[in-house]
Amino acid sequence: MNDRLDRLEAVQSVLLEIGQVSSSCSDIRDFLRSVHRALGRIMYAANFYVALSEAGNSAVRFVYFVDERDPMPDPAQLVSLESPDESPTAWVILNARSLTMTATEQNARAGGVGWGGGSTAEHWMGSPLLDQRHQAIGAIVIQSYDAEHTFDPEDQALFALISNQISSAIQSLQSVDRLEEAVRERTARLKHEVTERRRAEEAMAKANTQLAQQNAALNQALSALQEAQSELVRQEKLASLGRLVAGVAHEINTPLGICVTATSHLVQEVKLTREEMAAGALTEDSLLAFLEIVDQSLRIMTSNTQRAAALVRSFKQVAVDQSSDDVRGFNLKRYLDEVLLSLQPKLKGRPLKLVVACPADLEVTSLPGALSQIVTNLVVNSLVHGFERDQTGNIRITASLEGGDTVLLDYSDDGMGMGKDTLEKLFDPFFTTRRGQGGSGLGAHILYNLVTGALKGQVKVDSAPGMGLHYRLRFPRTIAPGLKA
Repeated sequence: MNDRLDRLEAVQSVLLEIGQVSSSCSDIRDFLRSVHRALGRIMYAANFYVALSEAGNSAVRFVYFVDERDPMPDPAQLVSLESPDESPTAWVILNARSLTMTATEQNARAGGVGWGGGSTAEHWMGSPLLDQRHQAIGAIVIQSYDAEHTFDPEDQALFALISNQISSAIQSLQSVDRLEEAVRERTARLKHEVTERRRAEEAMAKANTQLAQQNAALNQALSALQEAQSELVRQEKLASLGRLVAGVAHEINTPLGICVTATSHLVQEVKLTREEMAAGALTEDSLLAFLEIVDQSLRIMTSNTQRAAALVRSFKQVAVDQSSDDVRGFNLKRYLDEVLLSLQPKLKGRPLKLVVACPADLEVTSLPGALSQIVTNLVVNSLVHGFERDQTGNIRITASLEGGDTVLLDYSDDGMGMGKDTLEKLFDPFFTTRRGQGGSGLGAHILYNLVTGALKGQVKVDSAPGMGLHYRLRFPRTIAPGLKA
């Protein structure tokens, strides 16, 4: 009985670790390396590989491969899957079903000469990685060349559960990668178009054309630039919402996975206890142990479902507000807590302390969507530009009422700060110190426009190298209903 409890606790620890790593990791291979280490703590996993299919065709890449006998395939090489009968991996992916077999069973499928390429394992276990439509996007496999290490039905059920967790994490990582790549490509194309238009304007000026034609061309170029800027701002907001969705999905998967594990374990314990009762072997000690397992499992499920419910409430409110431009009344302290809860996936794993100081009774009537975007941009800016990945630091948000009608929102971090030249260009569109590293140069520009435009307020910023960054935002406590951002 104690062994079962220890195993349950180990499984819960591994599921939590997988959820945390998937939230903080941006590379699929690094994520799978961490999964491999975690999986080895609860079952034999010396030989472990993951094959992922390419979108639009029936070929796979072996993105992660560790084996005691066979060399690692080239991760850049595409391997075509023609039939489920050609290999165990092809069978799992093309049938979208789990498969467990011994060496005897594997040899029997090919007339005693082995099935598929590579060495024949004493025990082989594979599980499909399924998307939301239950279509296979790959397979995860562990195998043993030693008859001492085999996989019992409990290992198989646990492996299937973990494969679902891994599949969700991989899809989220791929979705974020595709979204960020699309934003970068769109930004590059628009920058090229703006550059070409500027060259055309210079050529027209050198040709000394008529003044009216020059003015028309300049106005046309300005209009195109404004349209390009508006499109990039829209793309930036969509990317921010997409990352919010991916992060919250990671967070929700973890407590739900734990609840599934606890429920499965509880069902098994009920079955065993009923069998003991039917055989007349149920003792007082075994009944008390069973009740302890029931109590612990219910407490685990209660705490994790409450955690998932809190995440859903937070995400629902923040996501609705970010996609809405309507004015409504809300409690500022509770709303800041909701926004920061939705940002927890970005803060997880970072040694940063975030403190919020705001009166609990401060009610405002404003644009919550604009405020959510402002706070999100401030926090993300600190994470990207203010601190290195493993650097400790502090972020503080303070809100208060000034003069009865004005909200004062102070935001500060103690990160690396910036020099005077950089500070002067902070709110310029397309200005970024991370050119070529995914930065669009629109985060601070969007923040400035939201404060001065949507919220009808003012923003000031102070900074110096090594002294962090300090924003002071002032905006009306109440703006007219019906106003749009």
